[in-house]
Amino acid sequence: MTCSAVDCDRATYARGLCSRHYKQLLRAGAVRPDRAPAPCAVPDCERRAVTRGWCHGHYVRWSRTGDVRAHVPLRRPQRDVCTVDACERGAHSAGLCRSHAARQRRYGDPLAGKPFRTVTGEGSLSHGYVWVSVPPDKQHLVPAGRRAEFEHRLVMAEQLGRPLRPDEVVHHRNGNRLDNRPDNLELWTTAQPKGQRVSDQVAWAYELLRRYDEELGPTLGLDLDPATGAPLGWTG
Repeated sequence: MTCSAVDCDRATYARGLCSRHYKQLLRAGAVRPDRAPAPCAVPDCERRAVTRGWCHGHYVRWSRTGDVRAHVPLRRPQRDVCTVDACERGAHSAGLCRSHAARQRRYGDPLAGKPFRTVTGEGSLSHGYVWVSVPPDKQHLVPAGRRAEFEHRLVMAEQLGRPLRPDEVVHHRNGNRLDNRPDNLELWTTAQPKGQRVSDQVAWAYELLRRYDEELGPTLGLDLDPATGAPLGWTG
């Protein structure tokens, strides 16, 4: 589902709105239509207005000299996009977007640190995985109170008809983390016994059969309490 705000195609976050418009609703009590970027008021300047109707360059010139000097071209070249390869964010300072500029100041390298979380129209990308909002009709497939989930885990939970356990992970067969088709996903588990004794391994093998094999488990009596013979409850 997409945001119900006019001309907004972002994914729904809450109350039919994307996260930005939802926060705007909480702050102002209403959702305001997005305004198209205005051009700089200086004639023949193609930059976007940011302050007092001027672009950043003309505003800085006015603040320092008291005159925008429209007849004098701006010397600094305009950079609309961050100069870091594969970064499509708008340039903020020194040819870098805000995120890369902050890393440059902190670490001396704009590429230092973890990958950025990239917002897309269908959710966001976090460490190469798609992060999406969970619609109301799928809330039973995620832990209580969670409003967003990694898409591959949500798709697998839909296939199983239940939430994934903490020790279950979802593997992409073709290695592409963005390919979340059911046929490309496999359910893996990271749970294992602490020791390596044969008895531990055998006990864990029976536990795996009881968890995941709906036919063989009951045949072997793994759905029954060995002490009482009564059916075991689901321990998911």
